[in-house]
Amino acid sequence: MRFTAKLTLLLLLLTAPVVLVGQRGIPSPDSVFGFRPGADYKLATYDQAVDYFKKVAAATKFVKVLEAGKTSQGRTEYFALVSSPDNLSKIDRYREIARRLAHPQGLSESDARQLARDGKAFVHIDGGLHSTEVAGGQHVPQLLYDLVSRANDADVKPILDNVVLMLWPTINPDGQQMVAEWYMQNVGTPYELSGLPRLYQEYVGHDNNRDAYMLNMVESRVLEHTWRQWEPQIIYVHHQSGPFPTRIWLPPFSEPVGTDAPYLISREVNMIGMAIAKGLEERGQVGATHMGTAFDAWYPGYVDYAPNFKNIAAFWTETALFQYATPHEYTISDFPQNMRDLRPQSLYSSPWPPGWWRLRDAVDYMETASLAVLEYAAKYKESLLFDRYKAGRDQIALGAKKAPYAYVIPQQQRDPVAAVELLRRLAFGGVRVSQITSAVTIANDTFPAGTWIVPTDQEFAAMAREVLDVQKYPDLRQYPGGPPERPYDAAGWSLPLQMGVRVISVAAPLGEEVRGTLKLVGSMPEMKVRPTAYEPAIDNDAAPFDSAPGLGFNSDPGAAAIVPPPGRITGSGPILLLDPAQNNAFRAMNRAWRQYQQGATVQMVGARYAIAGLTENAQNDLVTSLALQAERTASVSVASGSSRTLKKPRIGLFEPWSTSMDAGWTRWTLEQYGFSPVSIRPEDF
Repeated sequence: MRFTAKLTLLLLLLTAPVVLVGQRGIPSPDSVFGFRPGADYKLATYDQAVDYFKKVAAATKFVKVLEAGKTSQGRTEYFALVSSPDNLSKIDRYREIARRLAHPQGLSESDARQLARDGKAFVHIDGGLHSTEVAGGQHVPQLLYDLVSRANDADVKPILDNVVLMLWPTINPDGQQMVAEWYMQNVGTPYELSGLPRLYQEYVGHDNNRDAYMLNMVESRVLEHTWRQWEPQIIYVHHQSGPFPTRIWLPPFSEPVGTDAPYLISREVNMIGMAIAKGLEERGQVGATHMGTAFDAWYPGYVDYAPNFKNIAAFWTETALFQYATPHEYTISDFPQNMRDLRPQSLYSSPWPPGWWRLRDAVDYMETASLAVLEYAAKYKESLLFDRYKAGRDQIALGAKKAPYAYVIPQQQRDPVAAVELLRRLAFGGVRVSQITSAVTIANDTFPAGTWIVPTDQEFAAMAREVLDVQKYPDLRQYPGGPPERPYDAAGWSLPLQMGVRVISVAAPLGEEVRGTLKLVGSMPEMKVRPTAYEPAIDNDAAPFDSAPGLGFNSDPGAAAIVPPPGRITGSGPILLLDPAQNNAFRAMNRAWRQYQQGATVQMVGARYAIAGLTENAQNDLVTSLALQAERTASVSVASGSSRTLKKPRIGLFEPWSTSMDAGWTRWTLEQYGFSPVSIRPEDF
C-alpha cells in the first residue's frame, strides 16, 4: 500500500507540471491586451486581435492562422482554423470532402453518406463587419482562448474532434481598427460616445453587408473567394442591434424570407437559432427573442444570408448594444409601454429585467451563442454534411423540372460590357456559365454562337434565380385591411433591370440540340485545391474593361473566362465617336483628358461623344482595353445647337461629418469611371 501510494504521488508530481505548463502556455487575451475582453471603456483593435491569434497559434497545435487577403486600406485579413491537431494534420482531406459534398454532380447518395461520416463540419464564425457593433470583435479572442485552453474538457473536446472552426477576428479589419482607436482616444472626454467622422469601411460603411452578390468591395471578394475554396456548412456573423429591450435576436427570421432559399437549409437555420436560445437559457442568459418585424430574410445582398442560396446555413444574430464599451443602466421606464409587464411570450420566453448592460454582457452572450452553434455542428456533423449534398442535389433536380430552365444572355447588348459585369459576378460566386458553340433556336429566337447560357440544373442555381428573376414583394399588412408593413431592406433588385442587360428566361427544358452546343466557360470545380489568399493589388489591371480593379474577378477561372466581344472601330478619320449607352465611354473620356491632355477634346455631338486629338494608337488602345464599340469619322457635321464642347468636369461631393453611405457609393461609382470628386464639407458653405 505504501509503495503504491508513493508511486501514485510520484506520478502526480511528474505529470502535474506538464498539465500546468500546458495551461500556462496558452496566453489569455488579458495577458496580451492588458484588459479582459469586454471590460468597461476598453476596446481591442484589429492589430491587437491578430497579434493575439498569432501568439495562440505559436503556443498550441490546435490553431493554424491563415491569410485570407487584403482590405481596402491594405491590411492583411486573417482567419484561424481551430480544431484538433489530428484534424488539422488532415485538413486537405476534410476540405476536399466539404467541396465534394458542395458540388454533388455524379456523387451517389451512398457515397455522399460515407463522405459525411468521414468528414468534419466546417463552421465560419466571425467578429462581425459593422464595426461600431463592437462586441463581436471582442468576443472572438475570448472564444479562441476558451476553446483551446479547455481543449480536453468534456464539453469542448467533441467540438474540436468533429468541427473545423474558421474563426475570423472580424470581416472588416479596417473598421475595427478605426473604431477602436477612435473610441479609446475619446474615453473620458465629452466625445466618448461620438461617432467616427468617416465611414468605417471604405466607400460603403454599414452597406458592407449589402454587397453579397455584386461583390463591388474587395472585402466582399475576399470572403467569397475564401468560402468557395473551403465550402463551410455554417456561416455565422455577429451583429449588435437587438430590438429593445430584448438582449439578443435569433433566427427564425421575420417575414418575408427569400423565395428561392432552399427549404432544407432554411429549416437548418431555424434549428440552429433555437439551439442558441436553448444554450442561453441553460446558462441563465435571459432575453432571447426570434422573428418579430425587424430582421427579415427577403434580400440576398447580405453576406450573412446570400450563402443560403448556395446551400449553406448562413445567418446572423443581433445582441443588445448601448454604445461602444461604455456601460449603461436601464430602468423599467426606458422600456416600451407594452413590454413593462415582463410577460413571457412564445418567442420571448425569458424577458430581460432592467438593469446594467455592459460590453462584457454582450461578449458573454455572443460567446454562448457561438459555442451553441459549435455544439450543434459537433452533434449533427453527419447531418450537416449530408444536407449540404442533398440541398445541392435538390437544386439540380429542380432545374430539370421547373422553369426557368435556363437564362440566355446574348453578347449583343446595349452595353456589351454590362452583361459581362453581371456574369462575372455570378461566376465568381460559383454559378456556372456556358456558351453555345453554334447558332441555336430557343423559344422561337435564334441565338448566334458565343451566346451565354446559365442552366438552372446546377447546385447554386438558387442564387441565379434570386438575382435574375423579377421580385414580387408579398402584400404584408400590419393588420387585415391595414397599411402595408415596411420592408426591412430592399424589396427588389433584379439585375437585368438594374444593369440594363437583356436576359431571357427559358420556360421550356433545353433540348438535346441546344445542350449539344453548350461549352462550359472555365471548368468544373476541382475537389483538390490549394487555398490561396485573395490579393487584389497586382501590377496590371487583370480586366481593364470591368469595374473591379486589380485582380478583380480573375482569381476565379470561370469568371476570368467571361470576356466581352473585342473592341471594334468602324470607319476612318481622326475623330472617335462613342455611344454613352456604353458605361466605359466615360472611362474613355477621362483617360483622353488625363493621358492625352495636350490636345484631346470631347464634344457631345447629337447623342454621341466625339473625342478628337488622339493618335490612331491612342484610339486603338482605348477601344481595345475597354472593349468599346466605336466609329471613326473625318469630321462632325451637325445642325446648329446640337453640338457642344465638354470640359473635364470638376465634381464636388458633399460629405457631412456624420458620414454618408450615399456619398460613399457615389464616390466609388465616380472613381471607377475615372472621375476625381473633391469632398465638400459643411464648413465649406
